[in-house]
Amino acid sequence: MENKRSLKQRLLDHRYLTYISALLFSLLLYCFGNLIDTPRGDTLFTLFVVHAGLAILCLICYMTMERKKPYSKDIKTVLWLLWLVSCYALNREIPVFDESTTWQAVLLVISGATLLTFRYADLLPGWGRALLGISAGVATLLFAYLAICCIPLFPFAAVGIILLGLGFHAFVPAFLVYHTISAIRNLQLGKPALTGAALSLLIVAAFCIRYAMIVQDINQAYNRKMIEGSDELPAWVETANQLRPGFVNDRVLKTGLVFTTSEVLQNLFDFDMPNRNFDARNFHDPLVTIAHLFSPALRPDHADRIKILEALYDSRHEAQERLWSGDKLSTTYVHTCIRLWPEQHLAYTEKSITVYNAARWGAAEGIYSFELPEGGVVTSLSLWINGKEEKAILTTKEKADTAYKTIVGVEQRDPSLVRWQEGNTVSLRVFPVNSMDSRVFKIGVTAPLKVEGGKMIYYNIAFRGPVFRRATEYTSITNEGDQLPAVKPAGFARNGTLLEREGAYRPNWQLEMPLVPLRPQTFAFNGNAYTIQAYEPERSSVSTSAIYLDINHSWTRADMRTIFGMAGNIPIKTFAGDKFVSLTKENFREHVEPLLDNRFSLFPFHRIPDPAGALVITKNTTVSPALTDLEGSVFRLKLAERLADPAFPKIRLYDLGTRLSPYLASLKAARAFRYEQGNVTQLRELLNKGLFAEDPETPDKVVIDEAKAAIVRRADSSATGTAPDHLMRLFAYNHILQQTGKGLITGSQGQEHLVAAAKEAYVVSPISSLVVLETQQDYDRFGIHDEGNSLKNASLNGNGAVPEPHEWALIVLAIVSLYIYLNRRRWTVSNA
Repeated sequence: MENKRSLKQRLLDHRYLTYISALLFSLLLYCFGNLIDTPRGDTLFTLFVVHAGLAILCLICYMTMERKKPYSKDIKTVLWLLWLVSCYALNREIPVFDESTTWQAVLLVISGATLLTFRYADLLPGWGRALLGISAGVATLLFAYLAICCIPLFPFAAVGIILLGLGFHAFVPAFLVYHTISAIRNLQLGKPALTGAALSLLIVAAFCIRYAMIVQDINQAYNRKMIEGSDELPAWVETANQLRPGFVNDRVLKTGLVFTTSEVLQNLFDFDMPNRNFDARNFHDPLVTIAHLFSPALRPDHADRIKILEALYDSRHEAQERLWSGDKLSTTYVHTCIRLWPEQHLAYTEKSITVYNAARWGAAEGIYSFELPEGGVVTSLSLWINGKEEKAILTTKEKADTAYKTIVGVEQRDPSLVRWQEGNTVSLRVFPVNSMDSRVFKIGVTAPLKVEGGKMIYYNIAFRGPVFRRATEYTSITNEGDQLPAVKPAGFARNGTLLEREGAYRPNWQLEMPLVPLRPQTFAFNGNAYTIQAYEPERSSVSTSAIYLDINHSWTRADMRTIFGMAGNIPIKTFAGDKFVSLTKENFREHVEPLLDNRFSLFPFHRIPDPAGALVITKNTTVSPALTDLEGSVFRLKLAERLADPAFPKIRLYDLGTRLSPYLASLKAARAFRYEQGNVTQLRELLNKGLFAEDPETPDKVVIDEAKAAIVRRADSSATGTAPDHLMRLFAYNHILQQTGKGLITGSQGQEHLVAAAKEAYVVSPISSLVVLETQQDYDRFGIHDEGNSLKNASLNGNGAVPEPHEWALIVLAIVSLYIYLNRRRWTVSNA
């Protein structure tokens, strides 16, 4: 009963509850600050002042009224935690530490709860006291780590103590260490605390050992590949092929790129200058910081590590070259408008995006990567300048890049740029996003609707970019003919002729619709007619002289047994040990087992001795180096040389998987294959009949595989039609890919005539980009002009861009001038 009364008294102690209330308020205020992606003015600093003021006020009250009273030590614990919260609030303004990892944040909360539980230690059972002591030992080590990291700041902090107590914050972790050890001694929790500390040190030591072992393994593999590896592939490729994603592997590769080490002063005086790190956001992980001190240096340099991360983690967006920092940027609002043309199996999506810079000073560069459906293309871009929407002009890739880098890197004024990248992605850049301010841009994407399993599927145009975890989005979907899809996506509601949703931004969602038979329609422009029509793969007889297996860890032994069973007398080969080998039951284990351990594969199509009769069977994960990653390697040079040979036929490629690797996707986009996708049953039928997909494309016909459609162009100056202009845009983009073809791989010149096709249709492609500059003088300076008769920027109505108000004024002026000129003579005679 005494214990219960004691517990009740402690719980209802109004003095203690006052300080606890202050701590809870400070914690809630800190969480509120973390939820703010778009703080205005000095919001975060104002919040810190509240934290610090509350801590100072409670300290004054403690010193004047509570210091000599019973249980004052419990109030002192609350005081130190108040100061710790204030430390992390200050860290948002003066970044001593980068953003904490999740496990460290959780451990800090547990450590704080442990200190508060000291008040009730004498009421706990034996096992509870032991658990409390173990937790206290862990907390002591955590506070000690923070204190050691702050030691370089002590001289500056001593001077800064007079400034609102700012300098005192650097000493808080050290005082917490002393306070925690004193409490452990007073409560006689020494043994369990030592146990907790020992367990923590064992975990840290185990991580450090594992970290060092992985560094050593990577170094050995890298050094060995440098000497003994393939002459064609760089060492980082073969090193990456042996790595597996994991908690420790991830941190080893990202040390110094994403996870910062012990450069506290460097972080303190970081003025947000341009950087080329792997990611715009940096994290502080104590395990990485400690392990980095005791491990050997990692052999691959930053550039090679970035390429390894790109290949293993699909992180090409994070690795893009950055002219200005963007770590304080956030995406705050997304406005999405979608128009569907079901009978033409296509859609147009416009996304207007607001990006905000929370930095207290300096401009930032916003970089976004948009993932497009296969065959999709960017067809419009706008940037708001001085509150007005300015539309982009389409020009060559080289001119756009030069203008953007000159203006952003040197002159620091307003441009926006969207350019094509491998793997059905585009990169969009906007600059400047000024401190404590927002920028708005709009991008439009024309893309096919995927036809699959008796349904048509629209996939949302997802993006990567400045953090969007608290962004809101408005989405509207309209349909040609105003007949809405029968099934609406989750969260959408019908509103007249619209499907609408407003709420938190969702990157990945899809709309499924019943399959509508494709109805041929025509769009006419500049003397050409573009007609969309249904397409089914056309197959022709072909003789297979050898089957080549592109093996990696995606394959199963059952897959290969099935292929062996259906091959009959056709030899089966694979690439192993830097050469093609014929597979038999006797050598299967010797050659195949090592390949099944490979993370990805880069099949050497250029080394196939019999390309006309070869059938390559592949099955892939979604990771691999892209062709751009292999720039300058012997592998790419030899591949380009062979593909550039007019006598080299298109290789037959059969895909057993659901998605090609970036390497194969780039080759497919370059029209290097006669491609089919299916399962082993369908493959057996094709082999038995000796059939394979034909190459149906011509200079006047492109195939949109996703939509099971083909777009045909014909010269016809009298043609008319009601189809949207997006037909011509899709044709032009896929025509450019088709005609450039192997030039995408070889980098061959002589593709200038295709620039005219890109400008006419206003499509972003390997040879063209959309760019917005601030003034007409900027366009003139870089030779960027909107020449010729073109579709201009796309719009939701599918009829191209309408004239701007100033353009209407010029049109009216021209008509009036012409009218006056034609009637001048008649007026003269009449007046006479």
